[in-house]
Amino acid sequence: METVKISNNELAANRWAKSLFDLSQEDGLSKEAVLAALTDIVNTVNASADLKALCVNPVVTVEEKQNIIEKVFTDSLPKTVKNFLMVLAEKKRLGLLEDILEEYKKELNKCENIVRLKVTSAVEIDEQKREDLKRRIIEKLAKNADIKWYVDSSIIGGLIFNIDGTIVDDSIRTKLNNLCKRIITK
Repeated sequence: METVKISNNELAANRWAKSLFDLSQEDGLSKEAVLAALTDIVNTVNASADLKALCVNPVVTVEEKQNIIEKVFTDSLPKTVKNFLMVLAEKKRLGLLEDILEEYKKELNKCENIVRLKVTSAVEIDEQKREDLKRRIIEKLAKNADIKWYVDSSIIGGLIFNIDGTIVDDSIRTKLNNLCKRIITK
């Protein structure tokens, strides 16, 4: 079994995302509205190299960052999200915005019982087989599934599943590699 290391940024972003998730529920905001606002913020910041650099620059004071947030996001954000940004600026965590967005998406998926999968096959899978596979995945996991399909001919055959970051590799390439390792070690 493979151990997955979680970075400090991911841990911090997870805590911030959970806080925003809880705050938005307390304030009666729709989870989707908060997700849309966070997505807009990240897109706005990423669209401007100067704004992105400002968010992480330790020389720029908290007050200057908060003033810029006020100017850039005047009335476009729900009050809870805007206040959340202000606290991020105060705690010098604006550099975590993209990670917070990803962690917020994960929280939303958990709440809505959705699992995100990436399925890689050696050849293109026709629509009927995709639907059948999706139905079986939903039954097996007892969750709704959002699946992205990929093709990688180097896996020779079989499937590789990436389920919310957990990889289940049932490809012929991996089976052959494992067989070679066993033969070599004997």
